[in-house]
Amino acid sequence: MANQPLVSWYAATNQDNQQINRWDIGVVNASEVSQGFEFLIWNNRKGDTDVPDMQNAVFMTKDEHGGNTGELVEGQWIEVKVDQKDSTFHKVGWDALTNQPVAHPLKASGSTTFNGVNSTPNTAPHTTTNGEVSILGVANDGSLANSKGNFVKVTLQCRIPGNASQGLVNFRSRTTFQFV
Repeated sequence: MANQPLVSWYAATNQDNQQINRWDIGVVNASEVSQGFEFLIWNNRKGDTDVPDMQNAVFMTKDEHGGNTGELVEGQWIEVKVDQKDSTFHKVGWDALTNQPVAHPLKASGSTTFNGVNSTPNTAPHTTTNGEVSILGVANDGSLANSKGNFVKVTLQCRIPGNASQGLVNFRSRTTFQFV
């Protein structure tokens, strides 16, 4: 077993050649909302051996240097919706008043079946005493139908306020989690 989760992002169609390493929102004018971008956040996609489960996973944003500054992060311009459980978008970023991250929980929507074994988050042996199992790390075939416990489908958008500064804004999308 690998000693940590193997996280990867893919386009919603889940094709092998569509791994996402960069999210280019494009041009969005002040007072507008970008188009929605759908992503799959995987743990151990097509893995043939188990890796640790992702526990208490959340989605958040950071500035381009990994910090908590800048209009996009402090203004919470990025919004996330976990497609399997949310009906609305939730702002993420940094709350400068409380000096705390504004993150949104991630949680897989189902079970994974692989080699005759059915695994479900928060069902033994995939449990934790420290919160909840968000995304399984079990071996899987990488298909959307058989691996529902190993990924979360999210839609991201950027909502730019009317008073935003113009110009290119670089930032980081981050999945934060714990594992044992």
